[in-house]
Order: sequence, then C-alpha cells, then structure tokens
Amino acid sequence: MSGADRKKRVWRWAALFLLLTAAVAVLYFQFDEPLRRHFHGVKAGVTLQGKPVERLLRPEVAAIVSRMAAYQGREAVSAQLEPEKERIIPELNGLELDQEATVDLVMKAPPGVRVNPLYYELLPPVRWDHYPALPAGQGNPRKPCVSLMINVAWGEEELPEMLRVLQKEDVRATFFLVGRWAEQNEALIGQIAAGGHELGNHGYSDDETFTELDAWSIARSIRQTNEIIFDAAGCYPLYFTPHKGEYNRLTLEIVSRQGMRTVLWSLDTVDWQKPGLEVMREKIIRNLAPGKIILMHPTAETVELLREILPSIKGKGLSVVTVSELLAPDWWQ
Repeated sequence: MSGADRKKRVWRWAALFLLLTAAVAVLYFQFDEPLRRHFHGVKAGVTLQGKPVERLLRPEVAAIVSRMAAYQGREAVSAQLEPEKERIIPELNGLELDQEATVDLVMKAPPGVRVNPLYYELLPPVRWDHYPALPAGQGNPRKPCVSLMINVAWGEEELPEMLRVLQKEDVRATFFLVGRWAEQNEALIGQIAAGGHELGNHGYSDDETFTELDAWSIARSIRQTNEIIFDAAGCYPLYFTPHKGEYNRLTLEIVSRQGMRTVLWSLDTVDWQKPGLEVMREKIIRNLAPGKIILMHPTAETVELLREILPSIKGKGLSVVTVSELLAPDWWQ
C-alpha cells in the first residue's frame, strides 16, 4: 500500500471516529436525562400523599417536601396551670415534618408505593410531667374528645347493661373501682376489661375520707386497690380519683409517689341523687365541650342517659375516649 493510500485510510478512520463521537454526544445529550431519571429518580407509580412523584430526582423531591413542611404540622401547646383550682390542663405535643427522612423514604420506595410524610414530635416548654402531683380535671380543649369517668362502689346489677350500651356505641370508658367492691366482683372486672375499657383506682373503701388519713393509710388504700385490680385484670391503674373529690396536698403527693396521676372531673351527672333523666341530659348537653371528663355511676337512669347522649356527643364531632387517651399529649385524629 502506497503512502498516499495509507494517509487516505487514516483520514477515513479519523472521520469515522469523529462521526461516532458526534453521534455518541448527540445520544448522550438526548437520552442522559431520561436515563438518569430512570436509574436515579423515584420509582414508577410512587406517590407522596397521593400525588405522583415518579421519576423525580432527589433535589426535586426535596423541594416538594420543603413546601409541604411550610403548611403541615402543628404547634406544641403547653400545659395550662390553674392556680386558683390547683389543677393542670395537660399539654399537646407539636408535630413537625421530618424533611430528610421523608425524602429518603420517597427515594427508596418500591414501584407503586403510596408514601406518607414522616413527622417528629415537639415537646412544649410546660408539661404535666413537670407537675406530677397536680391533678387534672379535664383534657386539653383543643383535643376534640371527652371521657366518661364511671366510679364503681355499687351498682353491679346495672353494669352488664351499661357495658352493652357502650359496646353498641363503640365507646371506651374509664371505670374507677373501689377496692372492696372489686374484691367481690372479679368476674365483672373481667367483663369491663374485656370490653377494652380502662380501669382506675377509687381507693379501697367508699367510706374513706382521704383528707383525714395519714400518709401510710393513703398509700395502703391505693396499693391494696391496685393489687386487687391487677389480680382481676392483669393491669395496674394509671389514675386515681378520690371519693367525693376530697383530697389534700398529702393525698396528691402519695398518689404521685405511686407513679400514678390524680384525676378529677369537669362535668358531674350527680346521678346517685337520682335527679331524673331529663335533668341529667340537659346538664350534659348544655355544658358539653372538648376536654370534658363526665362523672357518672352505674345506675339504671345512667344507662338510659348513655343511650341518649352518646349519639348526640358524636354528632357534635367529639370522640368519647378513655381518660388516658384524653389526657395524653398526642393530637386526636
């Protein structure tokens, strides 16, 4: 092959190389973006709070999540001290969208998955834990819930029907049991617990006046009742309520030392005085508001009252929950 032919051949290869390079460059710039989105973007069919985010890249997802964080979440609400009553209204924890964790969740989601944002709680500066001996007489009014406090020292003949009404309405209450009564009605306690209801401590005897007892007697009454309830239902009460609402600072301190909280009520049916169904119904409906704790006992009139007012309470957009749920610092959905 002559020198001229070799030169021509080299030029032809050089031209072909340049053409191939140009073609690769064109293909790269034309298909790089779809390829990057396919291999590094969000998988096909993934949604975030119901909105499609498939094939988006991480910076794009981060921008969406940042915008969501600007209007989602809740401010923390501090516990409110009521010095004149020597009580406290429990706090509500705040919620803030966890942006980095949410973006990670979206980017790692398999195809077709619906992703919901992740949140973390923000604790308010003033909390019930800071005042463990202060009693609460209601839940936070920004929580759309109320609770039934059912004190039981008698009325076992009405309890089965009361439980049936609560079950029919899909409502859970908190039953505060007197220890002496609980000793004699273990089967009924089992029925209460089986219905998903909460058990509280109402002291050992309905004859006790806690303001007249010394520290040892108060502690004995509470511990003895706790053990009776544990033997019957397998759980220790978290809350205590005193007879007739009578207590002093010593009572509150002893309850706190037991790792428990004292709970009072904000709306009293006074059903033990048999005021009549209409009077009780009017009182409840007129004073009903978020956070209320409604005191009642197992009477025949109270069973009828529950049949009438539970649908009305729900109709006002309020959930009927246990005392634990009402006083917990989480928001109710």
